[in-house]
Amino acid sequence: MKSRLDHLRAARNALLALVVWTTPTLAQTASPAPLELRLADVGRFAVFVDLTSVQWTGRTAKLRVLQVTEGGFKAGADEYWGGWRHEVIDCDARSIAHAGFGSIRAGGREGPVTGDQRPAAPIPPGGADDAAAKVVCDGWKPFAGVPVATTVEQAVGLARPLIETGAEP
Repeated sequence: MKSRLDHLRAARNALLALVVWTTPTLAQTASPAPLELRLADVGRFAVFVDLTSVQWTGRTAKLRVLQVTEGGFKAGADEYWGGWRHEVIDCDARSIAHAGFGSIRAGGREGPVTGDQRPAAPIPPGGADDAAAKVVCDGWKPFAGVPVATTVEQAVGLARPLIETGAEP
């Protein structure tokens, strides 16, 4: 017995073949773009400026700063690599406004960004905020022997030995 829709069978088969062949490709997640994490400071924490996140409005930069903790850092039962500090740096006024923090658990799972943007405050000389501002505003490249990290995991691997030894730029 012949159906009234037999003339559509070839088109249906072609569409099904297309779906079968393209679905695995569409289902794959795109790998994240590589980061450009430049080490700016080492103290109690290691601080990397995420140069790929910098968004300029005049001489004011909105960016993320990766703060890496020492090895074995735990909060509760979970071990953490550190977290992303969200910052707004005014290069001309040399001020910084902290705009939230998102933790990063060991293994790379990121938490949500929490905290509201604080009012801008002068950047005190010699600290991590000063180092981040010098990298962003002045193009400073401290720690010449430390490569620019392209992933958070790589930055953690670079930072932890430096935290333990108290490396200087």
